[in-house]
Amino acid sequence: MAGCLTGDATAIPSRAWGQAGAITGPASSNEVGDGCGFYGAQVLLLAGMPNNDFFGFCTTLKVLELKAIGELSHVRHLEEGETIYSTGDPGDALYIINRGAVEVVQPSARQSSAAYLSRGDVFGDVEALSDHPRKHVVRTCEPVSLQCFARKNFPEIARRVPSFFLYLSGQLAYRLSQASDLAVAQSHCLELSGNLANFDLITIYQTIANSSQTGQLRIANESSDLISAFFFEKGQPRFGQFEHLTGEEAFWQLFVSEELAGTFSFSAGELPARDWIQSEPITKNAGEMLINALQGRDEFAELKRRLSENGATLQQCKATLSWPAGAPPESKAVAEQIWQCATGGPVTVSELFQQCAVCELKVYQVVDELIQSRHFAWSRPAANEKVA
Repeated sequence: MAGCLTGDATAIPSRAWGQAGAITGPASSNEVGDGCGFYGAQVLLLAGMPNNDFFGFCTTLKVLELKAIGELSHVRHLEEGETIYSTGDPGDALYIINRGAVEVVQPSARQSSAAYLSRGDVFGDVEALSDHPRKHVVRTCEPVSLQCFARKNFPEIARRVPSFFLYLSGQLAYRLSQASDLAVAQSHCLELSGNLANFDLITIYQTIANSSQTGQLRIANESSDLISAFFFEKGQPRFGQFEHLTGEEAFWQLFVSEELAGTFSFSAGELPARDWIQSEPITKNAGEMLINALQGRDEFAELKRRLSENGATLQQCKATLSWPAGAPPESKAVAEQIWQCATGGPVTVSELFQQCAVCELKVYQVVDELIQSRHFAWSRPAANEKVA
């Protein structure tokens, strides 16, 4: 019987800043669930509320409320590998990630597990609101900028920005509901399914990885067409395909974009002898791949914003490709693919992606380099002439 992951969060169209919140598998008997997860494995999840992150919430605030948020919080910058707080530290603040990624580890778990949070995510809120000691270790995976809300300022925040704590309550309620639904689904052990409007892929991925499952994750679009499949062996992704991409490139594409819609299903079991997944083996560690994917999300969002096409096409400005000496040498092969695709005439970035065997982030990185080195230039369509 398939476990069905369902959530009741209302989708909001804008999604500019990523997921919010972290859910942990229960550490003691008085918390939600029994802490067993898949086959007794402790599960630590990143569980965001889709389309309703903190920065989206800020767009609903009045000017004076935004001013109060700025006055009653402060920014903290940390380098890669720094510890934000450890188990047993006082819960004296909650944090929202402005930039970068952090790792959340529960050392007391029977099976060590970690979650990874990125821009827009909220953490440390449970202990700060309840005035309890920290249950996890949180450290940076790369240079990070955090917006810090000290517990001592909560009364003043509640007075000047009442909706702030209503927002946090909604986040906590959603995460509790999601954890409960996930526990029910996991009790069936063999299968999970749900809608990506309620559960982001990072949540599903970390559930499979941290519980050392073997089986297939399949993703269908809103028309119920199968667009992606990944095979996991003991929690490690081994083979994968996403649309025209395979292997690691399929993995990067699956996680770099936050706009994927449709449904997912996970079925435990060995990889069938005949399977539609056509992929070279994926050899990198599951956690390492997820961290890299999260880091790529920020860069991809910025490149996509900066290189927004708006009906424009790219046109070659030089007769031959000469990859700049200061450009990343590992991107030269991708540049050669893109250059070959553009020899037939003006082309959009989207068309280049469909013709290349690499993820969209790498296409945008190379296109940006080719524009800066004057190999490419934007060609915008002329305005329609009026016909007499």
